[in-house]
Amino acid sequence: MEEEGEKKKKFWGLKKTIGIALLILLLLFIFIGIGVWSGLKDIADDEKILMVVEEGNVAKAASIYDTESGEGKAVNVEVLPALSDIKTFYDAVVTEYGSIDRMIIADTEAIYTLSMDPSIEFRGTNVDRNTLVDWVIGKSYPPQSLQGDQVPWDFRADLLNEWFDYYYDRLDQGKYRKFIIDTGMDLYRDGHIKIYESNIALTVLKYIPIEKIIP
Repeated sequence: MEEEGEKKKKFWGLKKTIGIALLILLLLFIFIGIGVWSGLKDIADDEKILMVVEEGNVAKAASIYDTESGEGKAVNVEVLPALSDIKTFYDAVVTEYGSIDRMIIADTEAIYTLSMDPSIEFRGTNVDRNTLVDWVIGKSYPPQSLQGDQVPWDFRADLLNEWFDYYYDRLDQGKYRKFIIDTGMDLYRDGHIKIYESNIALTVLKYIPIEKIIP
């Protein structure tokens, strides 16, 4: 009888432990869910996005995109620090150009991969994605008739802003939205895109492809 009572005691003790563990897991999922929702809302509320194209931790072009107006402010990347210290770079831009809600840093592979359409129109000229990538990092140069009297960093910023605006405007179209979000998050997880400042939603999305189950 004593042995049977001991077994029952262990059983109920184990059951209680499992119950507590399940409760903690449930609360953790609820906490993460609320955090992700809050984080996604925070991102959706971004009005000023600093878009940067980098190559080897060096910013090649940057523009501050206004999500309300679709206009961009060119950023002179030639006087900014390297992107090896993202916070220092971000703070330097804020000091010079004012507040920013989020910074997105993309390498050339990300820009090329996210260019769903073969070309975009820029100042009346169709620019294919290969040429766009080359121009935006200064690997090759546009014709003088297109660049005008702009200095290179200013032209690259305008071209980058036009590219960002082109695809941002199409996020409400089904085929573009799914492609941009799914592909963009894959590039984010692979390190081709970096986002600063991060939040709990971006941290969770870094490891869990939640967007894959969202229609």
